[in-house]
Amino acid sequence: MFELSFIKKYLTPKRKQLSVSLIALLSVAVITLVVWLVVVFLSVTEGIERTWLQKLTSLNAPVRLKPTTEYFNSYYHNVDKYSLASDYMSKTLGQKAQALLSDPYDPEIDEELPKNIASPDTNELKELRDPVKGAFAALEELQPRFQNFSYQDVQMSGALLRLDLIRGDLSGMEMKSQLTHVSYLASFPGKNPSLSDLLVPPSVDDLNHLLFLEKSAEGTHSLLSNVEIHKVKPKNDLWSLPLELLPEKTPFAADVYLYGGEVSHLLIPNTPTKTSTSLVERRGSQLFLRGDGIPEQPLEMGTPLFAQGVDSLVAKGKQENLSLHVEGTLQEAPLSGELPLSDLEILTATFDTQFEERPETTPIWPYFAKEGAALPAKRGTTGVLLSKHFRDNGVRVGDQGYLGYSAPTISGSGEQKIPVYIAGFYDPGIMAVGNKCILVPPQVTEAINSSESPFTLDRSEANSLFVWFSPLQDAAKVKQAILDKLEEKGIGKYWEVSTFHEYDFAKDLMLQFQSDKYLFTLIGIIILLVACTNIISLLVLLVSDKKKEIGILRAMGAKKRSIATIFALCGGSLGLFSCLLGVFLAYITLQNIDVVVGFLSFLQGHEALNAQFFGQSLPSQITPRALLFAAIATPVLAILAGLVPAIKAARLNPCETLRSQ
Repeated sequence: MFELSFIKKYLTPKRKQLSVSLIALLSVAVITLVVWLVVVFLSVTEGIERTWLQKLTSLNAPVRLKPTTEYFNSYYHNVDKYSLASDYMSKTLGQKAQALLSDPYDPEIDEELPKNIASPDTNELKELRDPVKGAFAALEELQPRFQNFSYQDVQMSGALLRLDLIRGDLSGMEMKSQLTHVSYLASFPGKNPSLSDLLVPPSVDDLNHLLFLEKSAEGTHSLLSNVEIHKVKPKNDLWSLPLELLPEKTPFAADVYLYGGEVSHLLIPNTPTKTSTSLVERRGSQLFLRGDGIPEQPLEMGTPLFAQGVDSLVAKGKQENLSLHVEGTLQEAPLSGELPLSDLEILTATFDTQFEERPETTPIWPYFAKEGAALPAKRGTTGVLLSKHFRDNGVRVGDQGYLGYSAPTISGSGEQKIPVYIAGFYDPGIMAVGNKCILVPPQVTEAINSSESPFTLDRSEANSLFVWFSPLQDAAKVKQAILDKLEEKGIGKYWEVSTFHEYDFAKDLMLQFQSDKYLFTLIGIIILLVACTNIISLLVLLVSDKKKEIGILRAMGAKKRSIATIFALCGGSLGLFSCLLGVFLAYITLQNIDVVVGFLSFLQGHEALNAQFFGQSLPSQITPRALLFAAIATPVLAILAGLVPAIKAARLNPCETLRSQ
């Protein structure tokens, strides 16, 4: 097409067309700036929203089935309170699903039912409809249709958490404090496919704390059987150095300390100082000392030997007999030998959390095996998970305490205690309720809910079915499929199905996200449209400057459409180039987004973006939505801006144009 050659010619900067070139440069700069800002903002916003939604749905599930009032008023639910087979107690959804009988009532041994109890809801075969078994069956049938589909009944309750925080000071003395916190309880979602992303891995601080708390050799062996230690260091900077670690016949610069004219102890600094004027050397089990003007002499057996400034030692192999084989350097000479764990602080370690089969010695933190995720117990205490908010405030894995709740007794209402220990932490996302929720084994919530404790929640919130799947965009499809299955089984009236878009605690936040994105996109389009008006000015000048050429082209037979195409594509080319440049700058910015945020924090004198809401690191990838906006909106608006002068150029009369030139 000959039009392309004219586009290249007209857009190439020339000294004689300085005004046109400056306007073109300004147009490109403004459009590039707008594209850059819009792409960065949309990418960061959508990335944050995606991260928040992932955390939200990992903990709360993207689809939830809650029993309705119809369910709680039904014969199926209320008959348990009058049945010996149900221990005269209402059952949870999980217990109902595992029960052998849908109708546990036996008129021969159970008391007579009250007249106000609802009539049984039966099917065509006069059998009692089972809303719970029916719902579980419906979800089981839907499992092959959706990716990573899983479900589980989850119970909610509440209790008072009391923890004993035992810590050690520099001298090794124990200090004890207490933490009290009124908390929600949720049963551990072991079937959640996103659980591994939700859990916070144990840290070396947790491991050091566990070793401090552990007083028995058997317990230490059990604890470390699922840990691999990589690096350690002496607990104190001034370290009592075992003689066996020193290599033989290797002199070390040392500080000699005398008492009563005799050597009281030696200090070997990692970096020799001006006072390190003596040399000490190991030969077998004997130390020899020499110095300036001092002849070599053996030291008495057991002379205290200290090292200072040893920052790290490499652990080799598994710990045995409460000791660890370590290797390191002192004054650039090798150290090697066995050290007791009690003298060491662990710097780096890896924790076993994934197993093919259930391990013989289970870790005290959550782990995954073929059977699924497990929340372990420890010596008669129940393992529970707290939100990472507690870890940030000093709570460690291994801290023990109890969950307290009141329950009726023979003599009145009394406090019941369930011994617990902290098995780990999870990331609750940004939901405020997440920081107050403890993940516990199902039997804990069952015990509290059955006790009629004042902590018990509304019964419609206390027990529900959580459904997980991916991708999250299928939430509406999954909801409709579940509703159809429930109606098909005749139990639709017993269940309320909702997606994460409808959760009360998340609805406002999500609506705000959508509003922010739409508002900024609209503002971006308006600013982009204003920026593209520079293209109109540019092309109007270009048309005026090229009237003679336009007249010659028209006289040679060029159609009006071709003339219009040249100038319209000039505008589109400027828009496309600006778009590509803006996207490239946005890519560079997002790849270095943490540096940008750090610079903004430096300028403000405080944290620019709160990590609690935005995470430790912002998203660093351009999202498809942002890229689509830049790729479509910018060239289209630029072409539209170029249509006005293009139409003007096409309407020029070739005869009048040539005559005037």
